[in-house]
Amino acid sequence: MSILLEKRELKKAAKELTLGKLTDVIDTLNSVLAERQKEVELITQLEQLAKSQGFTLEQLGYKLNNEMVLESADPAVRSDKRPTKPKFKTINKDSQYFYVENGQLQLLRTHTMKKGLQDRGIDVVPVTKVDKKYAKQIDSLITDATAQAVENFNAKVDAWNEWAAANGEEILSKK
Repeated sequence: MSILLEKRELKKAAKELTLGKLTDVIDTLNSVLAERQKEVELITQLEQLAKSQGFTLEQLGYKLNNEMVLESADPAVRSDKRPTKPKFKTINKDSQYFYVENGQLQLLRTHTMKKGLQDRGIDVVPVTKVDKKYAKQIDSLITDATAQAVENFNAKVDAWNEWAAANGEEILSKK
């Protein structure tokens, strides 16, 4: 009997859902996800600061409830396996692709996105074919992508250097 009631309640709830309510739910989930990401970044920064100062997190009064959370966030540092040696790839403006979505110019981050965008009817164009009205945005998008690439590279260098120091490998420098 309770299963039938649950099905009826689900059907009633599904009928009451509107696009506005779904948008609100998605926005709420995105905000929660953003908060969790900030928490993970803060924990990582705390861990790096503590290590650089020679302390453990426990010595600083920070006790982690679930060690698995930290391990899954940074498996290269946690395991004895050799991490991939990072290579910095410069972002060449002339070889980048762009697309316009919701009236804004976007930089194509990975070429695996290209097919999905094209399937949705979004044109992916090289820098030479970007519409003139978006030309001013190109340099800022390239600058942002370069900054993100440097940040990602530096994070990978930290993981590599920690492993390399313990295993007698080459220590890399940050960009």
